[in-house]
Amino acid sequence: MKSLRILLSLTLVALLFTQCEKDEITEPELKRGPLPDVVPAKMYTVTVENVSTAYKYFEAGAVAIPEGESEAGPAFPGHSFKFSFHAGPSHMLSFATMYGLSNDGFYAPAGDGIALFDNGTPVTGDITSEIMLWDAGTQMNQMPGPGNPHNGADTDDPVQLMSDVGDGYDYGMVDTNLKVMLDYDGDHMFTVTIDVLDGATTAISPVAWVVHTMPNPIFEAGTQDWDKGLEDLAETGNPGRLAHYLAWNSGYVSPVAPVLWAVHEKDEMPIFTNNTPDRGEGLELLAETGNPGDLASSLIGMGYNAGAYAIPDGGVDPGPLFPGDKYTFTIDAKPGQYLSIASMLGNSNDIFFAFGDSGIKLAFGNDVEDITGKVMLFDAGTEVNEYPGTKSMDTDEGGDVRPLNDGYTYPAVDQIIKVTIHKNKN
Repeated sequence: MKSLRILLSLTLVALLFTQCEKDEITEPELKRGPLPDVVPAKMYTVTVENVSTAYKYFEAGAVAIPEGESEAGPAFPGHSFKFSFHAGPSHMLSFATMYGLSNDGFYAPAGDGIALFDNGTPVTGDITSEIMLWDAGTQMNQMPGPGNPHNGADTDDPVQLMSDVGDGYDYGMVDTNLKVMLDYDGDHMFTVTIDVLDGATTAISPVAWVVHTMPNPIFEAGTQDWDKGLEDLAETGNPGRLAHYLAWNSGYVSPVAPVLWAVHEKDEMPIFTNNTPDRGEGLELLAETGNPGDLASSLIGMGYNAGAYAIPDGGVDPGPLFPGDKYTFTIDAKPGQYLSIASMLGNSNDIFFAFGDSGIKLAFGNDVEDITGKVMLFDAGTEVNEYPGTKSMDTDEGGDVRPLNDGYTYPAVDQIIKVTIHKNKN
């Protein structure tokens, strides 16, 4: 994931930050244009916070209508369920479907899930061998088959492989009951087809599925059911509660990279010019890896009062902002000057936050001002975008820096980042 690239680049950021602290406005040769008469040190305080939700999983859902049917219900022998999802190289797939003619049996991969990429290449083909029959441990087993009364006594046993339960019943073999195929449709889209084979010993229920990086999203072998909906699925075939829990906890999560800042005059555009190519001064590195080092050095070399900040509040080492983290830093400037910032949307190809190419005018008041509404997402135009959160390749784009509009859906800016500023009292 792109966030890993950010972490790898932060040593350079730390070195840059040290240099920027050294090269403050007190050295006149680094100030672009005429110097103000008096500029109190550290006049403005800026806070950048990652306010995004810390979702556990990436994408989730359920499929309840068998292929070729018009109503929800089980898939009987000769029928199938099919579902599609997005995923990137770090993602795994987990799903669960009831062994219909049992008390609380269900088919699922192991808790870690199914790897969807192999060294960057999408996994495709028959994945039946990765599917196992599990016992949810919530109801006493009875003879599987059409005569199963589904009224076994409640139990509090751990989730375990059905083969380890030792109830003496014959559930058939996974590969004689099911065939599970994984196809890659392009643009990080996969499709899973679960066929119930002719001659299978059972139908299967509608399917709950989830794409994840953390292990054990649905269950953990050797522990009791978590009461998140697996019991409903395993005992009644209803995936609703489990799918709702997984979907509620799924979504796009991104770190926010270290912040580049520059103080300038009204008509200056220090970082980029909208709808023109990147200038080759370091924005590409910032937008693709999260490292503002080259761009800050370039701006300082051109005489701008500029720098970068990379240490989350309460920390001692540089690093990106994860949900709940914030940067708080001060800048030397006076009211009427302009401030520009840039910070990579970490889980992206080359997308960054900025006020725009001309920045924002610094105010006179001392009150804390929420300026998040002035922040936009921009596309650096240097690398082709992919489905948000699924980064897997670096394809040069050769486009213009522009407001983000690539056809994909991203959270609103104020659902990811919050930026405030206030003028310190003299």
